[in-house]
Amino acid sequence: MTKTLHIEVDPSLCASQERMISGELAYEELQQIQADIDPSSSAIRADLTFGKAGKFVVLTGRISANLVLQCAACLELVDYPVDIDVKLAIINDEARISLLADDYEPYLYEGDRLLISDVVEAEVALVMPTIARHDVCPIELPKSSTSKDFTHETEKKKNPFDALEKLKLN
Repeated sequence: MTKTLHIEVDPSLCASQERMISGELAYEELQQIQADIDPSSSAIRADLTFGKAGKFVVLTGRISANLVLQCAACLELVDYPVDIDVKLAIINDEARISLLADDYEPYLYEGDRLLISDVVEAEVALVMPTIARHDVCPIELPKSSTSKDFTHETEKKKNPFDALEKLKLN
């Protein structure tokens, strides 16, 4: 039985203990990216470790999954493998971001507790394509409006001045 990543932690306490968190996020547990992926996607797997880098709490590790997205061109499903090397500085004060070394990306959160699933989903959302596409779609797509399968129906629009024309005739 795998552990869920839908847990809240105190980042400072976890860093002082060098706590390791491993687990999965199933499709049903996703909140930020669920609408963007197909339910047949594999669970998102994360192996993360809290630590300290100077005065900062850091979170390092790996996030992986095989997401299934919908191709924007052919509307068929396309596999999208995810493999992320995580190097985050966990910050709850925006003013401290400027003090951060270049080795770490900032992750800004509010309050005293951090929801691990939010971190994982945010990292996955950052690497997802804006528009998912196959390299080569499995079905042939119409190339232009001159293709035999291409149909373009136009709706006859009413002239807005027809009503005025009727008034003029009276």
